[in-house]
Amino acid sequence: MKMSDRFCRMFVVLLIGVVASSALAAEKPTSPQKTCVTEECHADYSKRTFVHTPVGLGDCKSCHKAVKPEEHTWRVLEGKDLCENCHLEQAAKKNVHDPLKTGDCVQCHDPHSSEVKALLKKKSVAELCRSCHPLVEQAEFLHGPTAVGECSVCHSTHSSDYESLLTMEPLQLCISCHIVTKSELEKFEFIHEPAKGDCAGCHDPHGADNWQMLRTSAPDMCYPCHEDIKKIADTSKHKHNVVSTEDGCLMCHTPHASTVKFILKSDPTTLCMTCHDKAVGIGTDEVLGAFTAEIENKKYLHGPVKEKDCSGCHVSHGSEHFRLLAKEYPPVFYAPFAEENYDLCFGCHPKTLVRTARTDDLTNFRNGNLNLHFLHVNKERRGRTCRACHHTHASNLPKHIRESVPYGAWTLPVGFSKTETGGTCSPGCHLPKDYDRETAVNYSARPTAKP
Repeated sequence: MKMSDRFCRMFVVLLIGVVASSALAAEKPTSPQKTCVTEECHADYSKRTFVHTPVGLGDCKSCHKAVKPEEHTWRVLEGKDLCENCHLEQAAKKNVHDPLKTGDCVQCHDPHSSEVKALLKKKSVAELCRSCHPLVEQAEFLHGPTAVGECSVCHSTHSSDYESLLTMEPLQLCISCHIVTKSELEKFEFIHEPAKGDCAGCHDPHGADNWQMLRTSAPDMCYPCHEDIKKIADTSKHKHNVVSTEDGCLMCHTPHASTVKFILKSDPTTLCMTCHDKAVGIGTDEVLGAFTAEIENKKYLHGPVKEKDCSGCHVSHGSEHFRLLAKEYPPVFYAPFAEENYDLCFGCHPKTLVRTARTDDLTNFRNGNLNLHFLHVNKERRGRTCRACHHTHASNLPKHIRESVPYGAWTLPVGFSKTETGGTCSPGCHLPKDYDRETAVNYSARPTAKP
């Protein structure tokens, strides 16, 4: 080998060694540096979109303490106070986010720089939150902020004075967006208890399989608070079908607030007419006629009907009495007299009406002072019940007298006409009879109906 060739080879080896030494020096400087962020070292920290202020200023010593500067060895200052030295306000409130409470800020934030605002480690707030808080994004319907990944619309990221790190008091947070509900709560007199502050008691704030984001459907959702209604619905002899129907509660009640007591959607009569404006099947072999047909164009309305108060006689959830009546009332034409059989009527009308044989002022239905209510009703075996002569809802005759009454397969006529001091009955149950309060009719002188 010629001398010149050997020299060339030695020069190349020497050159490679110098380059390698330079590379090692660039990876780990052997002398103190003014800043760690240079083109030779940690250059990417300053080239991202969002840079932590100390990094941007080259002030690495704010967070790192040198161990051996000449060897470029450092350690991070320990304890949650490191971040709070600058970010004093983040943990100042009552409830603190766990990573901040334990000083693990880097669980969410890159301490040097990031391509995402607030130096987040993930591409979005939602993606970052999901890493610890799996939500219900598999639900069919998502709450608006959940759907677009804006968790911070409702939650504070560091600390809050409210539970679940909410940005404000729960009710105020909900109605800050749901302005229709806000208006109802401000204007309406009757407010559903959960709507006064516990929206999450009924709604899932992230998502559900129904568009209203209810935690479950009514009546199951209602029963934990309304155990008395559940008992009535489950055990009543006569059940109101709508009560046990899915979402049936919402057919009568508003979920938030109302101008009507019991947060009803409207006055009771109007509300009842949403179903009872037409014939309704009862069980498998009975049809209840349309209530609207009973009262249409009628001159005289029964007091509760006139006051639009169906609850004056009926209970809405279930009853031990037929037709969901609030108290006992004979469902038949004839019945042996017993005071308790007329508890419903005696809620408004005096019991003496059928207890007193003779009176001068208790009722106008009398012949002289003979109380004809007593005569018809107060019998041990075949007393006429109230329904034998009176219509329970409305009539075109005074005192709600019927024009006719069902009597088995026959529609029995009542045939009542009124005079100034009495009246006449020409019913299918006996021959025509008059009565007069001032000059009593002598019934003993009149013929009786043949058997």
